[in-house]
Amino acid sequence: METARNITLVLHIIAGFTALTVGVIPFVAKKGGKLHNTTGKVFYYAMIFVAFSAFGLATYRFSPFLLMVGLLTLYATMTGYRGLQLKRQRATRGQRRDWILLISVGLGLIFTVWQTISRFGTGNTGILILVSVFGSLLAVDLLSDIRLFSGRKTMTNKSWIRYHISRISGAYIAACTAFLVNNVQTDPGFIAWLLPTIIGIPLISVLRRRYFASKRKLTSTRLEAYTS
Repeated sequence: METARNITLVLHIIAGFTALTVGVIPFVAKKGGKLHNTTGKVFYYAMIFVAFSAFGLATYRFSPFLLMVGLLTLYATMTGYRGLQLKRQRATRGQRRDWILLISVGLGLIFTVWQTISRFGTGNTGILILVSVFGSLLAVDLLSDIRLFSGRKTMTNKSWIRYHISRISGAYIAACTAFLVNNVQTDPGFIAWLLPTIIGIPLISVLRRRYFASKRKLTSTRLEAYTS
């Protein structure tokens, strides 16, 4: 049993390191290009493995940290990738598989919060901060997607691209947060929890603006060439 846990832990660390290093490339590579697509797939599968290996490790010893990291990275990564698929299908709402993922992760979140309170009570400040930060981020995504998947929010191709960028970026931020919390000691401790989000959210906004600005410029250039 201990050997299996150690192997899972080593693979979890390797996948996490791969996601952190390779995951930078899609953000700076040409969107839609071969490098972007290839490294994006490596990041996607590495993050999926990180999530499921986190679940596996949590079965050996209950860990709110591993469960929250697993749930958040799994949902953000899978829905981010689904954004591209739904864009290609010109979908205006979610499909059955999207609802299955949403409900499954929602139940996982409820289970994790319930077990955390049952096992640790409300007196452990560190555990409460962990559950509050990761749980709140995940709950916001879940509630947002209920409205999106039900069709109450109008989704266009551009909307799905924004969705893709935001979710994949969120998955990367979650990976950075997990790395900092595990490997870097800060004083006060909550800095490690909040720093990636504080830095990451403005960068996501800049990334989205640059992407759509370049698209508008390309469209304008093609239109001028066509009309001249």
